[in-house]
Amino acid sequence: MTYHNAIKFIKNAPNIPPKEESASERINALCTALGSPQKKIKYIRLAGSNGKTVCARMLVSILNKANILNGCLSMPIYDDVRENIRINGSPISIEETVEYVSAVKSAVAKINSDPERTTDAFMPTAHEILLCMALLAFVSHGCLLCLLESDHNAEDPSRYLPSPFAAVICGSIPNEDRDRKDVYKIRSYISRGIREIISAPQNTEAYKVIADTCSTVNCRLTLAAKNNINITRLALGGTEFSYKDNDYSLRVCGQFQTVNAVVAIESADMLARCGYKISRQNIKDGLTAVTAPCKFELLSISPTIIADSTYTPIAIEAICDSLTDFKNIVGTRIKLCLPESELIDYYVDALSRRGYSIEKISTLSSGDGEADRTEHTSIPTTLLPTVKSTAKDALNDLDRNSILLVSGPSNFTRSMRHEILAILGF
Repeated sequence: MTYHNAIKFIKNAPNIPPKEESASERINALCTALGSPQKKIKYIRLAGSNGKTVCARMLVSILNKANILNGCLSMPIYDDVRENIRINGSPISIEETVEYVSAVKSAVAKINSDPERTTDAFMPTAHEILLCMALLAFVSHGCLLCLLESDHNAEDPSRYLPSPFAAVICGSIPNEDRDRKDVYKIRSYISRGIREIISAPQNTEAYKVIADTCSTVNCRLTLAAKNNINITRLALGGTEFSYKDNDYSLRVCGQFQTVNAVVAIESADMLARCGYKISRQNIKDGLTAVTAPCKFELLSISPTIIADSTYTPIAIEAICDSLTDFKNIVGTRIKLCLPESELIDYYVDALSRRGYSIEKISTLSSGDGEADRTEHTSIPTTLLPTVKSTAKDALNDLDRNSILLVSGPSNFTRSMRHEILAILGF
């Protein structure tokens, strides 16, 4: 199998599993055919509405400073799938990608060759393939600790693995009726036997549900205390803060990143309680070393260009809150670079409520042939067919007195980031 064929196998896999079998049955069948790699790893699950990728990067950086061999699976699936599976923070190689996809493909053939199989042909989803590849990578490298990010919007096959010994709830869980299912999904997961829960600050309802569930199953709950965060320096180039009498510094900017950081701090302290040799200095050095591409990332200071892969309403509110911290530096004139979607209306509403003047929106067409769906026709909006043309339009007439915010799902923001940096000559 070539690398091209390996990627094609993943990309051509169905997004939705067939109804003949449950997701748990499919994962069990795949893992059994692969030699049960899920039984050979120790892992933490990262759940919640937002902040999972940044928290994972922070934890990986801390583990690296402590010389603890680690693996991490990120979701959703990136254009370069190697970026989804990392060992000690580095993507798996091309050769490893081919090896793991080949193993999954052989497992699929083995399942389909079973003479007792009576249902339709077995074909795993792209998410199932990626999960199995990650499990094989973690076992192959002998990882001492693994991090599995849940996928907020897709069928998440990692839910059907044996329970992790700990889970980290990243970001606040929304209080709206339509999102309460997230609270009860987490409650269901806790009930399976997790020993430790680390949670970002939560609203009263979410905290009560989580705390009551933890108490019922004798699971230790640690809530990151937002009121213990004291920000001493907040700048576009980074952040300095103290938490529980210890000083920390971050190269990433935004107040919400300090919340992600204290979740990572509490998670590292939990790991130290569980026997992992992680010192306070490891935590400090790990946080200082963290970079987070497309996570409120400053691409340029003059003009100010910020990229953030955000696509949920609660995350958009957090990003807009963080922007207001720098009003005195960069002002309130803003231009947006977004995919053609409901994100446009979310951002226009959130920024308008905070006093921003939205001068222009450069939009990448969804390619479905429909007209621009934004309701805010008073804002000049250009609908463009390619990433390159959208990036050029976004940078056109951008001056030092306005901000360009690039945002959207991960693959959109990553592609746009790459194109903008290329145009700027970075």
